[in-house]
Amino acid sequence: MSQCPICEKHETVNEDVLFENQNWVITHGPLASQLFGYIYIEPKRHVENWTEFTDSELAEIGPLIKKVESALKEVISIDRLYSVTISEAVRHIHFHLITRETTSEVKGLPLIEQATQQKVVTEQRISEAELLHVKTKLKSVLS
Repeated sequence: MSQCPICEKHETVNEDVLFENQNWVITHGPLASQLFGYIYIEPKRHVENWTEFTDSELAEIGPLIKKVESALKEVISIDRLYSVTISEAVRHIHFHLITRETTSEVKGLPLIEQATQQKVVTEQRISEAELLHVKTKLKSVLS
């Protein structure tokens, strides 16, 4: 679909892909969110409504979320994993998996806003090198 940023992203070679299969692509969210383990799970094909998913695609999403959560727990210390799908600004349905690390004092909606809208409320900053290290470990565990 033209002018869909997720479809456009899937058309190019993306070094940020942590895992992919026939139907799904998993990537890490942006550095601007300042969160380790902020994950996107996106269907490869353009889907705007839940009724457009095939039974096969729907059967895969639960095990994929479980796989990602296991990988996150292996790589970073998380207390909770939030799952959100809004698909308003970008209509292509996609899942936001947002980690709340065990040491994080930010919880609930402020944490979701930090991830999805880059409204960072913490003073601690994650460097590009630190994020790359986590992404590399996640890619290894997920493969």
